[in-house]
Amino acid sequence: MTSKETFNNLSDCQNEYDILFNKYYDLLNSDVQDECSRESMIEYSKPIHIGAIFIILVCSALGTVLPILATHIRKLNIPKYSIIFGKSIGIGVILACALIHMLQPSVESLSSSCLPDSFTEGYGAYPFLFALLAAIVMQFLDFLFLTYITIKHNKKQSLIKIDSNENLSTSNTAVVVITPNGGNDTKSVCGGSGGDGHVHGGSLLMDIKSLKTIEAYLLEFGITMHSIFIGLTVGVVDDSSLKALLVALSFHQFFEGVALGSRISDAKLSSHWHEALLTLIFSISAPIGIGIGIGVVSSINVNGESFLFVQGIFDAICSGILLYIGFNLMLKDFPDDLNKLCNGKKYQYLLKIGLFFAIWLGAGLMSFIGKYL
Repeated sequence: MTSKETFNNLSDCQNEYDILFNKYYDLLNSDVQDECSRESMIEYSKPIHIGAIFIILVCSALGTVLPILATHIRKLNIPKYSIIFGKSIGIGVILACALIHMLQPSVESLSSSCLPDSFTEGYGAYPFLFALLAAIVMQFLDFLFLTYITIKHNKKQSLIKIDSNENLSTSNTAVVVITPNGGNDTKSVCGGSGGDGHVHGGSLLMDIKSLKTIEAYLLEFGITMHSIFIGLTVGVVDDSSLKALLVALSFHQFFEGVALGSRISDAKLSSHWHEALLTLIFSISAPIGIGIGIGVVSSINVNGESFLFVQGIFDAICSGILLYIGFNLMLKDFPDDLNKLCNGKKYQYLLKIGLFFAIWLGAGLMSFIGKYL
């Protein structure tokens, strides 16, 4: 074999290799393209999806209303320990929801191969960064709001104190009392109560109430936004996927409602209408998402860049908010409830272990549900 023939054979092998490589590359690109393209529905029934709206609505409302009714309706005679047990379950639900139902899906969305390589390969910690920023910003806003309320409250108390002192100085009246021995006894009758008009500890109580109100609002925002995206996903899946998702989402919304309802009742808002409004907003959030999904099922691509970016960023932000709230409750509210409810009781250590178990139970249930959502 001459050198020329050998060279021709090598050239032919190189050409064959190039052809095979190009075919493999095209096949790989087609797989990625198919993965990111809009999924075609094998079987999609609108009546079934519409029925899911009402099922989720009932589960969401029921979970939220139960803790509120347990707090306000005294005729139910629900033991205080049962109420605190439910609140403790809510803490576990919040933490598990933040990490497993929000942060983990955010990581999946923002690391998807359907997103530009410049985003996914340049920095892989975007979900954790957004969650961290959300938690830090919430802590800062929380501090600013409480500082403003405290200053405003202290100014009001100062004005009350000044007004009380002025009343004391102008309303003292000399009264002559005739005693049995014929003498006169002059007494000073004060029109005030003799106090300085300041309620000791009022600022502290006000701060605690404001903090609980803020926590209720932040929790409402985080859970509601998350529920809308969950509902949107349920609204666009086919019938076979819906059956499994519907069961998981029903429990998901119920336990999230329990966590939210516990915080709403604990905040002691100004009116029952206010509590009803927050309950309504959460209850309709997932059904609204399902309704939107039904409306756009023929055009939306849940694997598209826009959807993945929006869902991933919002899930990460909501995760940071819920993590801040959850650890706040676990480090502040939970020890207070633990000591007030259990200290001095006959079986105080068993009661305390029971409340710790409630946190673990809430976290465990939501972690299990996260396997199917």
